[in-house]
Order: sequence, then structure tokens, then C-alpha cells
Amino acid sequence: MTTSSEEIPLTAFQLEVAQLFFSLPASEGFVLAGGAALIAQHLTSRPTQDLDFFTAQQTDVVAARDELIAAAHEHGWTVHTIQDEETFSRLQLAGPEDLLVDIALDARPEQPPTMSVAGPTYAPRELAARKVIALFDRFAARDFVDVFALIHTYRKEELLAWASDLNPGFDLRYFVEALDTLPRYTDLDLSLGVVDVAALRAFFSEWVHELREIPV
Repeated sequence: MTTSSEEIPLTAFQLEVAQLFFSLPASEGFVLAGGAALIAQHLTSRPTQDLDFFTAQQTDVVAARDELIAAAHEHGWTVHTIQDEETFSRLQLAGPEDLLVDIALDARPEQPPTMSVAGPTYAPRELAARKVIALFDRFAARDFVDVFALIHTYRKEELLAWASDLNPGFDLRYFVEALDTLPRYTDLDLSLGVVDVAALRAFFSEWVHELREIPV
């Protein structure tokens, strides 16, 4: 199955690399994660600069890295190794454009993977939970943009419940503190893809108010 880069905001090169990766024998058991997976599942339209491939089997990281490097060279792409460990490898592929690729050990999916044009991803519900946890952990501008996009598909209560199920350490009080960091970002920081920044700010301001009303 193929698609054009106009249908989802993954570039043709990103799709080609993802599809190539999942054609490799060592890719068995891997799933696409992160922003690219959210895009592939039509949960966000924010462009991404990297591809994240996760597995629950430690020995698979090295094998997948080696096979991807060999396949990239066969395609005439240049590969630069940025970080190389048994459980995590970061590569920079240079082809029609530069692309970061992370191959890493991570928790086993809680739900069966879901197919997409780019390959198997975490199930949409799990992708959503992981993104809420990412906002909770690192409160990056891209996390605010992605969670705002998720609200168009899921209810806030669902996102919070799924995040709590996935990570027992998820705490609403600290989540509110994470949301409180939004004002540090400029409108330009939050202009990642097609996003109504004013509506985003209003949404999170209201959500913070709602969460503070919940008895602890």
C-alpha cells in the first residue's frame, strides 16, 4: 500500500524509509512510534523530522540497525551514526533530504499494533496515551500541538484515563504543572504545521482551570 505525501504530512522520503525498514527481516516485532506514527494514523498534521522504530526485544535493535544501514547504502543514501548502543541507535540518513532515525528498545505495546501506510504503529489509543505522557514528562511545544490535535478525535477524560492506565506514575497535579508551562512558548514556537495557536492557548487555559477544580 502506498500513498502520496500530499495525503499525510510525511515526506516521500520518510515514507520510503519507513516502508523499507518494515521490509527488512529484522524489523519483525517493531512498531513505528512518535510523531510519525501519529501522522500515519491521521491523529495529527504536525510535520516531523524523524522516524522512531521501537521494539520490546533488546537483541533486535542491533540487527535492525545493521540491516537498515546496509539497505540505505544499497539505495545510495549516506548514513551517519549519531548514537550507537545495544538498546538505542540514532542514525542520520541523507538522501533526497536529511532524516533522523531512532531504533530503540521500549515497552511492549499494550494493544495489538495497527497498520498504516508507513507500516505497523502502536494502536491509536496507545499513541494518544503516549503523547499525553510525553507532554506530562517533557512539556515540549510539539507535545502541546499534538495533544491539541488529539482533542479533535478523543475526549479529554479518555486521554487522561488512558495515560493513567499506561503509566501508573501519571499524576494530575504534575500534569497541570506541565500545562502551566505553555506561556513560555511564543506563537511561532507553536506554529508547527496547520494549527490555530489562539484556539490552542484557549483550550489549554480552560483545561487547566477544569483540572484545578478536581478535588485532590
